[in-house]
Amino acid sequence: MAGITSTGLGSGLDIKTLVTQLVSAEGAPATNRINTREAKLQTELSSIGTFKGALSDFRSSVTSLTLSSTFTAMKATASDSKLFSASVDSTSSVVGSYSIKVGALAKAHSLELTTPVDKAAQLGTGTLSISVGSGASVSVTIDSSNNTLEGIAKAINAAPGIGVTATILNNGDNRQISLKSTNTGAANTIKIAVTDTGDGNDTDMLGLSQLAYNPAAPPGAPGAGENSLKQTQAAQDASIVIDGSSTATTSTTNTFTFTTGGLAGVTLNVNSLKSADGTTDTAQLDISRDTAATIKAVSAFVNGFNSLAGTIKSLTGYDAKTKQSGPLQGDAGVRSVDSQLRRMLGESVNGQSLSDIGISVQRDGTLKLDSSKLQAALDKDRPGVMKLFTGTEASAGVAATSGLADRFSNYLGSVLSSTGPLNSRLDSLNKGIDRISDDRNALTLRLQNLQKRYSDQFNAMDRLVGQLTATSNFLTQQLTPKSSS
Repeated sequence: MAGITSTGLGSGLDIKTLVTQLVSAEGAPATNRINTREAKLQTELSSIGTFKGALSDFRSSVTSLTLSSTFTAMKATASDSKLFSASVDSTSSVVGSYSIKVGALAKAHSLELTTPVDKAAQLGTGTLSISVGSGASVSVTIDSSNNTLEGIAKAINAAPGIGVTATILNNGDNRQISLKSTNTGAANTIKIAVTDTGDGNDTDMLGLSQLAYNPAAPPGAPGAGENSLKQTQAAQDASIVIDGSSTATTSTTNTFTFTTGGLAGVTLNVNSLKSADGTTDTAQLDISRDTAATIKAVSAFVNGFNSLAGTIKSLTGYDAKTKQSGPLQGDAGVRSVDSQLRRMLGESVNGQSLSDIGISVQRDGTLKLDSSKLQAALDKDRPGVMKLFTGTEASAGVAATSGLADRFSNYLGSVLSSTGPLNSRLDSLNKGIDRISDDRNALTLRLQNLQKRYSDQFNAMDRLVGQLTATSNFLTQQLTPKSSS
């Protein structure tokens, strides 16, 4: 409120306090009405937001049940993970057991100098033409600026797409260079051809030909060079034998990916040549259906619905002990959504319902899952359980049927959409709260005007009383008889 200027000299009244109290008494009922209305709108806004969040959480718990992969999931189990590990995707549909014998691990080709050299040693100059397997060769130029082992290693590592990594090994003053193919597999052997432009004619300079290597020629053969690189590890494929076959299965890496046959969809990674106890090179691979993934998804659906039911109860119920009603008790919108969801729980697909797979409705409205009954239903008719949730595709003369999960997801999607009833209601409540702010500002302005009017009126009265008091005092003085001396 604006300040009040008042002396109260004429009447002796505390005009400022009087005006403040009158204005406060005038504004209190309207302020209380605004506060009550705002509190109600804020409570409703928060409650609808809570309800919307609970619906969104439930929809999330339904999502996995709309996916066929939830019901077609498979699992691969190795009897000895020291030998190999395995995984399987949903494209696999064959259940079975396989004996896997690990014959070899994939290795990368590795070379090094026949003899380490002094750290200050320089090699000749020229060009290294390096190729890996059937790949094109890459030329690496060696000149007086980089013809130490370190310089050569840097030049090789800087060459794009060369497929070889160079490493310098230190042993006191001696240096060794190790060249290793970046990819494993028997096909990825390294070949190095050397073109000399100047080499070891000087006593302190070693020939660049020491870096030559021809995998097709034995050491010391013409073209290989007396001091050519030596092989420290042969390029090798990984190999396994499946179910005692006379033909080994090979891979350039330690990962085997099967796209056809009984193992289609299986990825197997070999880790070792011996089992954990070191006694065998063979272990069992079991491919089976992963019912745990389905049960987990159905459990999430049940728990999600029960969580939503609990939220609805807290928002719309009545607590007899506290005699408190929920903020949305009797709300038609919430009641409509709850009724629709519960109606959908009782629907069936191809004659099968939730009760057939172990989901029942309790007296308090929550759901209960009988996991053993669900497991039995999956063992007996997994496709039928999948169709209950995911529906069926259209076939000749038969229309497609939507599954329960799709029905729940689609309905919740429409309720939660940006143009759905909940967002429309939230927008309406926010606009109502904005109007409350406008009403509060209007009330403040009205009370300010009222305060000014009261102040003007009481100050005018105060001045009049002051004038009348002065006149009364003057008349009293004039009319009072003067005493004789």
